[in-house]
Amino acid sequence: MDYTELYVDKSTGTPTDPLIAYALGRLLLDVIPEEAGDIGLTIADVGDAYQVSLKQPLREEWVRNAPFRYLLRALDTKTKHADTLPALQRVDYLQHQENNRLYYEALKDRKQTPAALAEMGLTGPVPDWPAWAKINQMSAVDAYNGLIEQWYAHRDCFPDLLAIVLNLFATRPNDVAAVEAAWLRLAKAQGIDAKVTAARLQVVNPGMGKGGNRSKADGLTIGGLDGFWLLEYLKYAGLFLAAIPRTVKGSKDRKTYVLYPRRLTWNRHQQVFPEFQKTLFQSTAVRMDVLAVLQYCRVFLEQWKAGQASGRFARYRGEPGNHVAAIGVIYYKHLGSAHATMNLSTLALPLWMPVETLEQAQAFIELLEEHIGVIRGLDESHADAYQLLLNYRDFLSGQDLHAFFQFTRAYSGYVMRKMAAADFPPRRFTIPHLEVLIMAHNRHLSPILEDPGFRRIAEAIRRSTVSLQYQKSHGGDLLYEIRYGLGDKLLRHAQYADEFAAELSRFIQSYNEENARKAETRKQQRRTNITIDDLAAVVRLIDEYGAPTVANLLVAFGYARDPHTAEQEQTDESREPEPEMAGDENE
Repeated sequence: MDYTELYVDKSTGTPTDPLIAYALGRLLLDVIPEEAGDIGLTIADVGDAYQVSLKQPLREEWVRNAPFRYLLRALDTKTKHADTLPALQRVDYLQHQENNRLYYEALKDRKQTPAALAEMGLTGPVPDWPAWAKINQMSAVDAYNGLIEQWYAHRDCFPDLLAIVLNLFATRPNDVAAVEAAWLRLAKAQGIDAKVTAARLQVVNPGMGKGGNRSKADGLTIGGLDGFWLLEYLKYAGLFLAAIPRTVKGSKDRKTYVLYPRRLTWNRHQQVFPEFQKTLFQSTAVRMDVLAVLQYCRVFLEQWKAGQASGRFARYRGEPGNHVAAIGVIYYKHLGSAHATMNLSTLALPLWMPVETLEQAQAFIELLEEHIGVIRGLDESHADAYQLLLNYRDFLSGQDLHAFFQFTRAYSGYVMRKMAAADFPPRRFTIPHLEVLIMAHNRHLSPILEDPGFRRIAEAIRRSTVSLQYQKSHGGDLLYEIRYGLGDKLLRHAQYADEFAAELSRFIQSYNEENARKAETRKQQRRTNITIDDLAAVVRLIDEYGAPTVANLLVAFGYARDPHTAEQEQTDESREPEPEMAGDENE
């Protein structure tokens, strides 16, 4: 049979499905000998299934002569031991736990860098630790180890087991019943005493916890569901290949992030995913969602940029969203003695990063770093910051500039309040990076951004609000009055063009009058007046693009930071302490 293309059904519609596809890809690569070279393994979303394809067929002799391969290692915990397995296929969970404890204690008490601790022989958690901790904490060790032991029982007939796996995914839709029957015949012939089904635990089956699970509503019993054991084994394998489990900061709740491929080559995935794992630190619930998307895009573009020199990514465009469609999010609520799936969601990756050149890649990397800094500075425990994070997440996942304007409108007030309260000033977007973002979404808005009148009025807004508040927070002499709530006032009148034009005219009149008054009374004028030509230019833009668009852009750019002014970027409070815990420290 030609195994050039294999298919994994989207049987659950949850992050479980892509986990199987990644595990199948890993298994194929383990079977193919090194001398075969790169066979171009790709995982693609084809609608009702994930297609795992090769550039050349999987040769029959490779399958027939395949040595035993294992995708998972069992956990030896305080109470669970996989004594039937060889040492190489087992993990000393307690030893890893102790190493992690010593590392984090040293990091905290000695205030050393990870590099310095490494020289002392102390290293952080291994990449697989968060998945191990999740399996242990969610009481799945018995089921997990049982699947590994059952896989190991096929070590003397591994080519036959491999053929069964390939036959399962060779048909579309997958004929699970036929493959179950084939496996039962193999198990009987080999004397393997094992069940055809295994428990579908929420660790890798988030939509299948205990509850009322009768297919026909003729009664209600509390129990779990079972599935074909081979599929359950592959789900756990996928957990280590394309999922990032994290605990939610400040609670015992859990989140797991799973990559949904659009058309992803395995080589690209191997370059990006390990680096992505290192950047996604434990954080609060909504903020971690946002950072997951931003960090994946940033790491992808950095790897793409670096790959141009080595030729690794040279044939591919760099838009992250064209390779990975979304990040699936599983939210587990801690209920005291157990975790239960509370929510399943997906965060679409941005499709507004058209990257074909190194310069474009660098521009978007800098933009993403700036946005990461802004998001890290938002404390989710405060209602205003929580709502800001929700607005930003809507923008990021929905590709909608309107949601971004909702964010910038609220963020302008947030920045002013923080400055007025003498808090450490939060990061602000900079004008050049705002231009990159707006143009990436809608190049037709470029005449607005390039118009001198628009820029001068945006500067007037800045010099009336955040620039003055910045000076005040640094003990500067304020020549002019700070106009609190200016952005909100302008946007409240943006529904109708004539009302917005009138409100903008009142601001400009007041602004020019204040300039004249200070020039007369204090013989100083630090701001340039707005001219009638500037206002007329903006009115023309309103007629062409609509008042809401022009108003939102004025406020976004008016409250942004001009990198050419004396204002300096803030770094302390806008960044989380690094390195944060990448997973569970002592679970």
